[in-house]
Amino acid sequence: MDNSKKDNSGLGFIDGDLYVEGSIHSQKKIVVSGTVNGSVSGNQEIVVSETGNVNGKIEGNKIVVAGKVNGDLLAHKRLEVVSSANIKGKMKAPSGQISIKEGANLDAKCKVIIEQKKQKKLSN
Repeated sequence: MDNSKKDNSGLGFIDGDLYVEGSIHSQKKIVVSGTVNGSVSGNQEIVVSETGNVNGKIEGNKIVVAGKVNGDLLAHKRLEVVSSANIKGKMKAPSGQISIKEGANLDAKCKVIIEQKKQKKLSN
């Protein structure tokens, strides 16, 4: 059995010196510290670090932005915008699940996703 393997199995990482052209999808948490020209999607958390730059749509359960995003954000569970963030695009997240820290630079339209509750039909 090989014990030298690091336990990074739960994390995808785009390092600061990497430039990616195209779409990225991750089943696990992903941290973008480099540049992505394309969409980023994931089933868990997507983090754009302070050095990260995404030119495209980001969609995931939880999105944390500390870097630069030029594109739309769709968070299915939670959206956090850190004070160092610079966002240009549309931001969507569930009601009560958008956090924007003071100092963030936004040229964005925010929209709250309201869960549609099933309504009972009225009988005549």
